[in-house]
Amino acid sequence: MVRAAESLGVGLLVAICAWLVLARGGRRVREVLDVSNQRTGTAPPVHAGAEPAPDGASDGASVVRQRHRLRAERAPGGDVRVVVLQVVALLKAGSPPGPAWSRAAGVGADLTGVPDVDGLARVLGARHAEAVVAATRLALDVGAPLGRVLEQVAGTLVAEAESRAERDAALAGPRTTGRLLMWLPIAGGFLGWGLGADPVATATDGGIGTVAVSLGLVLLVAGRIWSDRLVAAARGDDTPGVDIQVVLELVAAAVRSGSGVPRALEATGVAVGGPDGGVLTRAAHALVLGATWERAWADAPVALHPLVRALRGAWLDGAPPGEALRAAGDEVRHERRGAARTAAARLGVRLVLPLGACYLPAFVLVGLVPVLLALGIDLLAG
Repeated sequence: MVRAAESLGVGLLVAICAWLVLARGGRRVREVLDVSNQRTGTAPPVHAGAEPAPDGASDGASVVRQRHRLRAERAPGGDVRVVVLQVVALLKAGSPPGPAWSRAAGVGADLTGVPDVDGLARVLGARHAEAVVAATRLALDVGAPLGRVLEQVAGTLVAEAESRAERDAALAGPRTTGRLLMWLPIAGGFLGWGLGADPVATATDGGIGTVAVSLGLVLLVAGRIWSDRLVAAARGDDTPGVDIQVVLELVAAAVRSGSGVPRALEATGVAVGGPDGGVLTRAAHALVLGATWERAWADAPVALHPLVRALRGAWLDGAPPGEALRAAGDEVRHERRGAARTAAARLGVRLVLPLGACYLPAFVLVGLVPVLLALGIDLLAG
C-alpha cells in the first residue's frame, strides 16, 4: 500500500512537470468577462456622455464584435484596417461619425463623434483602440479630414502589428528549444524503464534516490522559470499608451491640416493623453513662450526622441516636416526589426545557461541516478 502511494506521488510529480512543459497561457481577463457578458445577456457598459447605439443595432453589435474579434485573433494587426475602412466609407456616404462607428464596429460614440474606447478595445484591442480614438480626437480638434487621418493611422497600426509578429516569429525557435529542454529529465525516467530497471521504486525508497529525484525536480522547475524569464526579457514589454509611430503620424496629420509645430504638438498631446501626451503639451507651451528647442524637450522620454529629431529642422530652419516625420517612422520600424533579430540570436545563446545549470543536472538526477541505483541494487541482489 505504501509502495503504491509512493508510486502515485512520483507519477503526480511527473504529470506536473509535463504540464509545465505543455501548458499555455490562459485567456485574458477581458476575454473571460466578455464571454460572461454574452452568456448572461448583459451589454458592455456605456460611459457617461457616450451616444447609445441606434434601435435595432444592439443585437447585431455583439455579432459584429464577435466577428471582428475572431478575425483579430487570426491576422497580425487584427481587423483594424477593415473596421476603419468601413467607418471611412460610411463617412463618405454622409453618415455622422457616431452612427458610423455604431454600424461598422458596434460601439457607441460621444456627441462629438469620438468612439467609446472601452467598447472599441473589445473589437480591436486596447492599443489599437487608443490609437484610433486619438486619431479621431486630433482630426476633430485641428479640422483635418477624419477619413484620411483614420486611414493613415490604420496603415501605421497594421505595420506595427506586422513588426510585432515578425518579432514573435524570430523568437519562436529559441522559445521552442527552451520547452523541448524540459523533456530531458522526463525522457531519462522513461529510459530507465526501457532498460528494465525500477527507477520509481528507487526514487521512493527514502534514500539517495529520493534525494536525487527531489533535487532534480527542483532544478527542473527552476530551469523552466529561468527560461521563461529569458524569453520574456527578449520579447520585451509592450509599453502602454499610443505607440510612437502613431504619434508621428498624428503630428504629420496636424501639420498637413495647416497647424504650426506648437499647435500640432499640443493637439497631439491632448489627443494621445497619458505621460507622453503631457510631455507633448508642455513642450508646445514652452515653445510658444520662447524656450529653446533643447529646453522645451528637456524631460522628453527616449520613446519620443524620433519625434524630437524629426521636428528639429522644421522649428529651427523652417523646413517642411512631412518627409522627416515619415523617415522617422521608417527608422523606428527598421530599428525594431533589427532589435528583434538581435534579441532572438542572443536568446539562443543565453538558453545555454539554464541548460547547463538546471536541465542537464536534472536529467542526471531524475533520469540516470535512479536507473544506476536500481541496476546496482539488482546486480547486488543477483
